[in-house]
Amino acid sequence: MDKHDRPYKCPAEGCEKLPGFTYSGGLLRHQREVHNLHGGPRKQLNCPHPNCKRFSGKGFSRQENLNEHLRRVHTDAGEMQNEEETEEDGSERAGMKRKRGVVRDDGGDLRQEMARLRNENEELKRQSEMQTAQTASLMRQLQELQTLVGARLQQNQAHTHAAPQAHMM
Repeated sequence: MDKHDRPYKCPAEGCEKLPGFTYSGGLLRHQREVHNLHGGPRKQLNCPHPNCKRFSGKGFSRQENLNEHLRRVHTDAGEMQNEEETEEDGSERAGMKRKRGVVRDDGGDLRQEMARLRNENEELKRQSEMQTAQTASLMRQLQELQTLVGARLQQNQAHTHAAPQAHMM
């Protein structure tokens, strides 16, 4: 198959302009992440840099997207270098590696804060899911009531139209 063909199209309303997907997995991922189908979106991955807009809120759905974000946006932020990574004259080497570590703004334990935020995020997600379920239940009840009211109106209209004909006999 030609890799430029995009035979897998999303049937959802509003996605008609999308070019489609080259393989079925791409369409499934789109449906899961955009339309909450197939079990809904996977766990969201957030940026570990506290000052980043992706630190909380809209994170990334895939690890490769987070890695790309870190590579492109945070190339210099928080980089720490070992003493041996600097030449004797003080200039940095071209192939400098980032030292694994975390810059702390307030000296607090960032891992504990991240764990707390993850827990808070999970709790908010649970609450959101409960509210979504309650909303769906209320919508079903409303629809049932509307159906009952519609049926009652039809009965009343049929009874109102039938009554004058009965008197004419």
